[in-house]
Amino acid sequence: MSNVPMTRPEEALAIHDQSYGHSLTFVGLDDGKILLSNGRIFRSSDDRGLTWGEEFGVETADGAALEGNASLVKLSGGAIGIATMRKRPSSTYDTEMVFRRSDDGGLTWSAARPMNEGLLPSHAYQDAFLRTSSGRIILPVYFAIGQGSWHHEEAPFVGGYINGKFVSSDAHFYDPHFCACYVLYSDDDGETWTKNRDGELFINLEPGGFQDWTAEPSVAEVSPGKLLMMMRTRLGRLYQSWSEDNGESWSRPEPSQLAGTQAPAQVRTFPSGNLLVVWTQQSEDEIRQGLIRTRLSSAISRNGGGIWEFFQNVESIHEETHVAPPPIDIVLPEGSYSVHQGPAYDTDPQHQVPLPEGYGRWSYPSVYVGEDRVLISHTYSVHDSDTGEVADMGGSKLKVLPISWFYGGEEQAEKSFLLEKIEALPPRP
Repeated sequence: MSNVPMTRPEEALAIHDQSYGHSLTFVGLDDGKILLSNGRIFRSSDDRGLTWGEEFGVETADGAALEGNASLVKLSGGAIGIATMRKRPSSTYDTEMVFRRSDDGGLTWSAARPMNEGLLPSHAYQDAFLRTSSGRIILPVYFAIGQGSWHHEEAPFVGGYINGKFVSSDAHFYDPHFCACYVLYSDDDGETWTKNRDGELFINLEPGGFQDWTAEPSVAEVSPGKLLMMMRTRLGRLYQSWSEDNGESWSRPEPSQLAGTQAPAQVRTFPSGNLLVVWTQQSEDEIRQGLIRTRLSSAISRNGGGIWEFFQNVESIHEETHVAPPPIDIVLPEGSYSVHQGPAYDTDPQHQVPLPEGYGRWSYPSVYVGEDRVLISHTYSVHDSDTGEVADMGGSKLKVLPISWFYGGEEQAEKSFLLEKIEALPPRP
């Protein structure tokens, strides 16, 4: 059995080629249809993702076009909401999220309502809305502060070679901005928005010591009132934080056992209460070789995010489905090339190797969980093995997978082996 290009592809219910990049979001409607959008166009499915209708545009009450970084959410009374990002006039990184409401299944939308007015700038990972069991709507966001663009002007570019042609493998490795996460929530179906009360979430490796950034958060409900947030970092792991009060306050971010770097994750709750995470899983050696975003994986937690298991490859050039979590550290590709005249960078020859045949990137998942299946949309770009040229840049795939696929093709088990052992221990004195 091969895990390339994905684990057990024969179990997929449907696989669709798309061209929506990484801005897709989903919501279930009261009539049983699933609606998807990239913030600009919409499509719906009346057979739970197997087939999709024609694209359609929408009208807004203020006449403004919807933008990207979209997240859809179900509201009360059959209505739906959408959050999109727009730029504030002051700078490239000064952005805000705005909320709109639709009462006709997404055909028309209300005027934009700012969600973080008077607050820090906000970006959101697409498809990030959560409606909790209490009815509260949660949107985890992040902000970026700093000078310049996404690439430090004095930093090298990273990449490798396919058939002698240079190919970039960068992923914000030399981004000079600092990022941190916070949460916006609404208890009145998006009419008003409140920020979490305990400040922004970033990484403190030790009290008073080194700090690093977090970005592109995703949130799931573990149990009523208890939430789990997963965050992108550059430290070789996804980081996680918990809220015990429905998103109003959060624990300090801590490393998860999930290996990955410079790409976001989506975390969701199954009908059983188990958690699903879909993320770009990468080892330290792979990163150093320039294999960036070359394995999109999934894992299941049966104890609220403490233990992850049942690792599968959604799309990959690697056979391994599980990467052991590395030490907490910043890892950069060895292929670093100066953009200015000057001395070459010192590199480790062992990791300075040509990029493999089939090299591409798979990342930025959007995830919809239904009663018996999961829809995963993700970006991809593939390089021609002869020329190194990018084919299908900006493309995306939508995979419809039965829930059993995420458990290795078996029915879901209620408890993990380790959790059973923990519960069998005598109580602590």
